[in-house]
Amino acid sequence: MAAEQISILDTTLRDGEQAPGAAMGVTKKVEIATSLMDLGVSVIEAGFPAASSGDFEAVRLIASACRSTAVGAFARTTREDIEVAGRAVECASKPRMILVIPASDLHLSLKLRQDRGQALSTLAEMIMFAKGFCDHIEIIAEDATRANIDFLCQLAKTAVQRGAQIFTVADTVGYATPEDISFYFDSLVTDVPELKSAQLGIHCHNDLGLATINSLTAVKHGARHVHCTINGLGERAGNASLEEIVLATVVRSERFPYQCGIDTTQLWSVSRLVEAATGFSVSKNKAVVGTNAYSHGSGMHQDGILKNASTYELFSPAIVGAPERMLPISRHSGRKGVRQRLKDLGLALSDGEFEDLYLKIKTQNLASGILDDRELIILTRAVTHSNKH
Repeated sequence: MAAEQISILDTTLRDGEQAPGAAMGVTKKVEIATSLMDLGVSVIEAGFPAASSGDFEAVRLIASACRSTAVGAFARTTREDIEVAGRAVECASKPRMILVIPASDLHLSLKLRQDRGQALSTLAEMIMFAKGFCDHIEIIAEDATRANIDFLCQLAKTAVQRGAQIFTVADTVGYATPEDISFYFDSLVTDVPELKSAQLGIHCHNDLGLATINSLTAVKHGARHVHCTINGLGERAGNASLEEIVLATVVRSERFPYQCGIDTTQLWSVSRLVEAATGFSVSKNKAVVGTNAYSHGSGMHQDGILKNASTYELFSPAIVGAPERMLPISRHSGRKGVRQRLKDLGLALSDGEFEDLYLKIKTQNLASGILDDRELIILTRAVTHSNKH
């Protein structure tokens, strides 16, 4: 059976940039957007044009530059937001309008000061207004995973009936568990037959560390449109990580038999581009794009890797365009790992010299815990010099 297609919406430039301190200049945003287009994302959510003149200009320039992918503008369900968003993407080859409306009673009462009935009327009216600027409309149901399920179904039904092509469930504060996601999506699929003519989407935050598995669970229960960001960038604990979701479909295709059109060999370079533009460092132990994802420190692991990489490496670094795997030398290294590094550096030692060196490595007290190549060469020369005298 052929794998089903899912679309990837990257919101690094909108939701990702909302992380405090992650603001990017217009030039960098356009550079990142171009890289996202080359990466193969289905939709670039370019920003929130009504937020500022700078945001408007960035969205407009991205819409003009990125011709081979859809470019979306985020807006609240107000005429002012929608009009500004429509002008920002009017030059896009594939313009999208992405409208957000609260779904939970908490957000409805505090943000819109509306009841459920009023919210449904607002949604219907604003979709029709947005259609005057853009044919393709996506609705994000904010805080949907804390919403009444019957009301969420009403929102979905209204959205599709009024012409929205995508209805996206947002786990806005990372509240949901996979069981919650299963319940909400099964209910929407079963109780809203109108969704057969539209797409279900998922937008997850990572407050409990569940954004990736919640997104993948949503896909297994009917979502075919996934919001995510590079490096999991986003407010508070971040958004669902694009690289984690994509690699799960590649490496565990028997569990997640879906295609998303992403060129995985560009993931590392795009990750570093976003890291440099935002100043948000990628954690060394970040899945898929962290440097330690392809480093093996213990002697037992190094021995296994030298025999067959699949012993301790789920996938090759080449799959994501990462540098070659590392076997860093530290007091945890085994003899085989040290011998291999010496061989790579062109250093030859007698058995006795090697044992002297290995003992010194085991007793080194380094601030970083890792003996870099320069330090290893110095230590090796000290051992050989000592043995000559």
